[in-house]
Amino acid sequence: MRIRKEFKRPLEEKRLLFLSPFKESQRRNTVENAIERNRFVAALADAVFVTHASPNSKTEKFCKDVLKWGKPIYTLMCNANMTLATLGAIPITIPNMFKWA
Repeated sequence: MRIRKEFKRPLEEKRLLFLSPFKESQRRNTVENAIERNRFVAALADAVFVTHASPNSKTEKFCKDVLKWGKPIYTLMCNANMTLATLGAIPITIPNMFKWA
């Protein structure tokens, strides 16, 4: 992994931590890696925010999995996200966006 210059000092001072489910030699991103990365991050999170998931998409499948774990998923309140809301995602409006944290 290439570390950005501004991250080197905090990393050396043990004020910054990088977590990854991948080996250090992993260089190329794949669809499978992206799915694994998203699951890893969601597993660490208290809640997940998804702007949109098309019906029958990989993002919708991801949301179903996260909801099965018992984690809340928040999404924007709009007609395009009604499928997510039906699955159990919590619709929010932009003015209320920061009240869920």
